[in-house]
This record gives sequence, C-alpha cells and structure tokens, in this order.
Amino acid sequence: MNDDELLRRELRGAREELVRKRARQSDDLPASESHLPLMPERDEAFLRLALMSVEDLETHIDRLERDLADLKDGIDRPDSELE
Repeated sequence: MNDDELLRRELRGAREELVRKRARQSDDLPASESHLPLMPERDEAFLRLALMSVEDLETHIDRLERDLADLKDGIDRPDSELE
C-alpha cells in the first residue's frame, strides 16, 4: 500500500472517530476519552484515534489533509531529500 492510500485510510478513520465523539458529546454522555470504548467497527490499525480528544482529532485531520495535498502536489517527505 502506498503513502497516499495509507493517509486516506487514516484520514477516513480520524473523521469517523470525530463523528463518534461529537455524537457522544451531543448525547450528554459522560466523557470517557481516557478509556478505549469497545466498538467493533473501528479499524484496528487506527485504534489510537479513539484515545484522542475532539481537539486532537481536528488537528490530526488538518495534518492528514495537508499531507495528502503535499503528496498530490509532488512535495515529498523532508527526510527523502537527505537520501
């Protein structure tokens, strides 16, 4: 799997997690951000997203979108210039 596909999968997972957290907040349920909720529909590769706060998820999504845009524009990873 290439970098583009990995970023897209993680972005999708982060957006889904953000929707879950916002829905929980609107339901006025007690916050359980320090515990990993049991939800089988989560992608196991991105379970760490469940531990992020809403603010952290929003920041992470912004970074992923920026990384995807950089890939699309041909901007490569900074460490690849050193090779």
